[in-house]
Amino acid sequence: MLMAKSPSENSSHDPITPEFFSEFLSRFGLTSFGVFEFSEDLFRTADDAELGQSAILIGNVGSEMWYPFVQSAEYADSRPDPMNRWTSRIINELAAATNSKALYPFDKPYWPFQKFAGKALNVQPSPMGILIHPEYGLWHAFRAVLVFDEPAEVLRLQISVPSETGVQDHPCDTCLDKPCLSSCPVGAIDDNGLNPTNCFSHLKTGSDPDCMKIGCEARNACPVGAANRYCAEQIQFHMKHYYKGRM
Repeated sequence: MLMAKSPSENSSHDPITPEFFSEFLSRFGLTSFGVFEFSEDLFRTADDAELGQSAILIGNVGSEMWYPFVQSAEYADSRPDPMNRWTSRIINELAAATNSKALYPFDKPYWPFQKFAGKALNVQPSPMGILIHPEYGLWHAFRAVLVFDEPAEVLRLQISVPSETGVQDHPCDTCLDKPCLSSCPVGAIDDNGLNPTNCFSHLKTGSDPDCMKIGCEARNACPVGAANRYCAEQIQFHMKHYYKGRM
């Protein structure tokens, strides 16, 4: 049984409730996307089997996470990777409270977070390569995974994380206009995916449309989940780090 404890304590206390888990995440604008089996096809090495049997995928939808983040010490301290450091601090606290192990997309060697997402909820690749969700569209991100000793069916009952099961239509398959393929000002998105050379050449020039300020035009054009679009400041933050990380 999962036990809740204060991160500063060494002893376990009351069993974790669904309210404890969801309320903790909601304080930081985060959400639990789903429970999945932490199976062999997800391991980086054979030693990963010792981490646990099941996992919960954690991330954000829209800009709910942005506002707690910009009030954090990590955002204000001008040190590198503020969002990664903020995420680690928050999720490490939750991991300590739930006796679980935290995994991050910036861990090296890298964890297969797109595979994690495919196990946890109904997402499929978009023409841009970003995973698209039928409700959230392209405006979501996967920040961490918590791995537990309990089997997945037990974890689902104890945490009451929503489970997305069954096959849904791929939003891109039912999109007739496919505006993402025609909206990029330099044709960096087509049926073959992203052409990074075209994309970064345009970002480097700062020419109109200035995607560093308004975000990726192809992503902006997608009608799925448009209500979840990131706020302008969040888009600019991500574009800055997207560009910096590849130059």
